[in-house]
Amino acid sequence: MNQLDLPARLGPSGNFFYLFFGLILTLLMLPISSALPGVGRYSTTFLFSLFMLVAVWSMAASRRVFQLGAALVVVITGLVVIHIVIGDSKTLELCGLLLMLIFCSLSCYIAARNVFVLHRVDLNSLIGAFCVYLLIGVIWALLYRMLHLHGWGAFSGGLSEHGREAFPALIYFSFVTLASLGYGDITPVGGLLRTLAYLEAVVGQFYLAVMVASLVGVYSSGRKPR
Repeated sequence: MNQLDLPARLGPSGNFFYLFFGLILTLLMLPISSALPGVGRYSTTFLFSLFMLVAVWSMAASRRVFQLGAALVVVITGLVVIHIVIGDSKTLELCGLLLMLIFCSLSCYIAARNVFVLHRVDLNSLIGAFCVYLLIGVIWALLYRMLHLHGWGAFSGGLSEHGREAFPALIYFSFVTLASLGYGDITPVGGLLRTLAYLEAVVGQFYLAVMVASLVGVYSSGRKPR
């Protein structure tokens, strides 16, 4: 396959580093950009879109997957521009969150498929497995924000109602829950949010167990005498 020079399969190294770098940079910049005045607070969304586009390109198995990722980036960026022009809008924010959820889910699927189907034990696969873990945390944070935006649940702990200020806190809460740390400074109020929170904790523990078992199994089979 030689369409737009998209890789037909995950190469031996390098591909997951684009996704990893984009995720880490976005997570580090999120609390900084959300505190910026004016249009500066939207910079993380643009940065997120750019690096996730590069990540989808680096892992895409076909032109169709690449085109879908590119289309999502274009639409998300367009929504951000409209949001800047007309001001805050729950409808636009909800549409943007939904598209970002689809985008993260697509990237998580591609990364998980390459890590757990190809069964390589190398640095690239380890980075890819870590990217899947980070994407799970981001996906759950998007779900929390969508429910919070609709008024289907609330959080105690002084969580801001403004999306640009609430989302960094929800990212923090999501990863604390995913890692089963349970600090308790932010807690969900309402049955649906609580259900989503404990499901995230279960998924986080189950993922780590499956990942370790898979890597150990592949490593052990590779050491068997032939």
